[in-house]
Amino acid sequence: MRWGLATVLVLTCLMSATTGSASSHRDGGTLRVNVSLTQISTLDPAIDYEYYGGQLLYATCLRLLNYSDRRGHVGQLVPEAASRWPTVSEDGLTYTFTVRSGYRFNTGEPVTAASFSRALERVLAKKSASPGAQFYTDIVGAADTLAGTARHPRGIVVSGNTIAFHLTARSPTFPARLAMNFGCAQPVALPLSTHGVDLPPMAGPYYIAAFDQGREIVLQKNPNYHGPRAAHADRIVVTTGTSLDTSLLQVRAGQADYDLGGLPPTSIETLVKKYGVNRGRFFVHNGLLLEYLALNTAHGPLRDVRLRKAVNYAIDRLAIARLNGPYGGKPTDQVLVPGVPGYHNASLYPNHPDVARARALVAGRHVSLILYSGVGQPFENQDQLIQRDLAAAGIQVQVRAVPFDQLLKLIGNTNTRYDMVDIGWGPDFIDPYDYIDLLLNGSRITTQNNVQWAQFDHPAFNKRMDTDALLSGARRRAEYAKLDADLMRQAAPLAPMYVSTVREFVSSRVGCYTFVPALQAMSLAAACVR
Repeated sequence: MRWGLATVLVLTCLMSATTGSASSHRDGGTLRVNVSLTQISTLDPAIDYEYYGGQLLYATCLRLLNYSDRRGHVGQLVPEAASRWPTVSEDGLTYTFTVRSGYRFNTGEPVTAASFSRALERVLAKKSASPGAQFYTDIVGAADTLAGTARHPRGIVVSGNTIAFHLTARSPTFPARLAMNFGCAQPVALPLSTHGVDLPPMAGPYYIAAFDQGREIVLQKNPNYHGPRAAHADRIVVTTGTSLDTSLLQVRAGQADYDLGGLPPTSIETLVKKYGVNRGRFFVHNGLLLEYLALNTAHGPLRDVRLRKAVNYAIDRLAIARLNGPYGGKPTDQVLVPGVPGYHNASLYPNHPDVARARALVAGRHVSLILYSGVGQPFENQDQLIQRDLAAAGIQVQVRAVPFDQLLKLIGNTNTRYDMVDIGWGPDFIDPYDYIDLLLNGSRITTQNNVQWAQFDHPAFNKRMDTDALLSGARRRAEYAKLDADLMRQAAPLAPMYVSTVREFVSSRVGCYTFVPALQAMSLAAACVR
């Protein structure tokens, strides 16, 4: 999703999670979290689809299946509101869940099977224009609700405490898709809203007690939650739009406890020297976040595949990765990243610029491109290097930097005039589908809330994506590996730059530190305040 938002299918064999000792923690107190460089526009689960809001929704949502943040099970996809794993029909087209009794929203309303039906009903409604609709189009009747000709997708059937999902085709990723924020339980009377409901009731460990957009969000412990998830602090107070440098000073001094916006790249070396790595304050984890340039293949000069390849030959991937400082990330030239099934190092483009090759592809043409990007670091330094590298190849770049939440709105509208976007992608679940299909399948392009920022619509590749999505096992991995290499070798709709690591710094007040690979971040719900 989104820079973010990462939910992972099977994690324990792929990545490790760091969990602080729980023996010395105390419940209560206020966890103080900053979100630097951007705002959070909504926490309506049907509408929000970005990294920062996703972290807060993990603390507040109740799902049929969820990713554990408990010791011994961290990162595993486990039943939460579901009493057990779903029953799957012999043909693989129907998933049936039984919903546990006893869960309640913060308002006191019981959670039932209908609560999960309402969640996807809102996502698939035409009026919502939800970015989550793309994940559930294989539910029978979804096309009718998206077209506005039906109120409820007929493939979702509720009977007492059971809910059944009927699909149009087999899908090995369906359980993981239900574990996304879009599958968050919602009251049956919660209205539809294109911009999101301000304070949607929540049935997870916390609920949204206050939302002052542009300033502060308050999460309060949900007294009605008695599920398996952790909830240590009484309150989580989130301040948005802060400065990374100021925020770092606050965390070091204990005036704030954590910044979801990350760390200034120039601070990493000092933090490593002072606190060490994974010793209680500063943490480093393998990442799944792909940092890349989305190249607009539908409008402007980059419709020409030769120019898209020129961009890939011109950029200095190693230098861009090094801007993040120590433990910042590793260069890549592919869509899939290490740790994702199907990844195979194809070595398609150089880590250092091949200026001669790039200039040959430009062929003396005058090329001027508009690059949209976020504000602050590491965007500013990255964009300067990109401008320098492409200028050497004969391509001029004009940068338009906007706050991250505004950036997503702008590039999510296919009428916005842009040629490239400096962006990142964190997976919603660990599967090649969540990189290749979501970023490059032409059927995913929407006029609003679009995340297929390359606007790449190639019939032959679309067909291969649709076919590979139905495969499983070794064949699925092998075919996606070929598809990844062929996309970048033949069409080059993106210019991948590097795979980020995850670096986090917490105040001395934070205990029970738990990194959840599904989030690519610390669990706010599991953190306790000393």
